[in-house]
Amino acid sequence: MKKNKAITTTLLFLTLLFLSSCNPKSEEENLNNSKEPTQIISVDQAIEMKNFYQDSIGKLIKDNNSTPEKEYDPTLFAFIELDSLKQYIAYLDEVERLNKKKISGIRVYFAAYPDTLKNSHKAQVYRNRETFFLAPTIEVEPNEWGRVYPNLKNVPFYIEPTGENRLIGNFKAIDGLLCKKDSRPSNPKSNESVKTSLILNDMQLTPPPGE
Repeated sequence: MKKNKAITTTLLFLTLLFLSSCNPKSEEENLNNSKEPTQIISVDQAIEMKNFYQDSIGKLIKDNNSTPEKEYDPTLFAFIELDSLKQYIAYLDEVERLNKKKISGIRVYFAAYPDTLKNSHKAQVYRNRETFFLAPTIEVEPNEWGRVYPNLKNVPFYIEPTGENRLIGNFKAIDGLLCKKDSRPSNPKSNESVKTSLILNDMQLTPPPGE
């Protein structure tokens, strides 16, 4: 299977910043107290970046996967409802509360549905198509790269349950998701058969898979 896969979705999770305060306020008060996120880009820049992706990376994906019988359309975007995103953040907040540990952020991983995924309708329908998933992170002791680039000291994790509640337990870095320059915590030997995943993926992709 050809694996030259990518999608441009790194801006999606900026919608997290729209979550409202817990204290009830009037619409005018909310507007006056809101602060524009520093990561906001202009509409023109967003369009330029999308077009550049389609003309460069998207073209490579299309050329590598098209056949004489059928032209391949690369994934352009993935959609997640705002309510679903809020529910996910609330779920992570509950994990923090139960464990009294801080979740430092979320990584957005570019990915694709491989042929080897079984027992998954999504994997069968979207086989070989580009996607992405969200993986919450914990902050670990930084290495030389992590001291320069903070994202490299915030690594994805799963929960190793220590009791009946699968959301309570040890936070373990996911070695298989780390890159070469990531800060690598020491992971004591754990029960690899028992893992609670907090990774979010099931989203709507466009263009949809062909018939």
